[in-house]
Amino acid sequence: MKLQILIHQHQSDLSILDREILAYILKNEGAVSKLNIIDLAERVHVSKSSILRLTKKLGFSGYSEFKYFMRHQQSTEPLIRPDKSIFDKQMDDILATLNYMKKVDLSVINQLFDASKTIYCYATGFSQKKAIEEFSKMMLSMEKRVIVLPNKTEFDMVMPMISAEDCVIIASLSGETETIKENISTFSIRHIPVLSLTAPGDNYFARHTTYHLTYFCDFFQIGPKKIPSQSLIGLHCLVDYLIRSYGEFTLKESEYD
Repeated sequence: MKLQILIHQHQSDLSILDREILAYILKNEGAVSKLNIIDLAERVHVSKSSILRLTKKLGFSGYSEFKYFMRHQQSTEPLIRPDKSIFDKQMDDILATLNYMKKVDLSVINQLFDASKTIYCYATGFSQKKAIEEFSKMMLSMEKRVIVLPNKTEFDMVMPMISAEDCVIIASLSGETETIKENISTFSIRHIPVLSLTAPGDNYFARHTTYHLTYFCDFFQIGPKKIPSQSLIGLHCLVDYLIRSYGEFTLKESEYD
């Protein structure tokens, strides 16, 4: 779905300021898809909160998802293929994620989990957090210490306590969440291993973390207004695969003892 269609569908909700911001975005789509929210706000001379409110009016959870949408609509292939049902897209996300995971050598990830005193987990959004909480619960059942950090404030507070004997998992959709980039830079300097989980694409998290895994989450339209949506069922499949893989790893390790 092109941005122009979204604007048309939500035009009754848009203020004069929203329309001015969108006019700039439509004129500079390629550049905007690479800008963070602060840079875009400066270019259109508005506050960051004005941009954030606009993205939510268009049906996105925040600016990161909006930018992800903008990046992918640049593709020559239509972002939302009307020839596929929403159930086919659900199956595609699941199969693409599982087929991808089958090709990944997880031995180094399993060894990382096993060697880590504590696995710290952080999710950039509410939906991602649900998958991370399931990971924590299942890893605890295998006697692995996992701490889920519920918000950015607590993430920042615990930073000094995380050491190179631990590891960090960050779950994101876009892999471009601005407020987390400084944390990732700090981990890199301190040689603390980080595993990022994001949707496909060349993103900051994928480039700057120690390890990176991908889950698939194609766009689909939902409801009478055909709101562009994404299900994170692929992330849940990826996390479940990691849990099963580590379970197999610990079983083999116990057989050697």
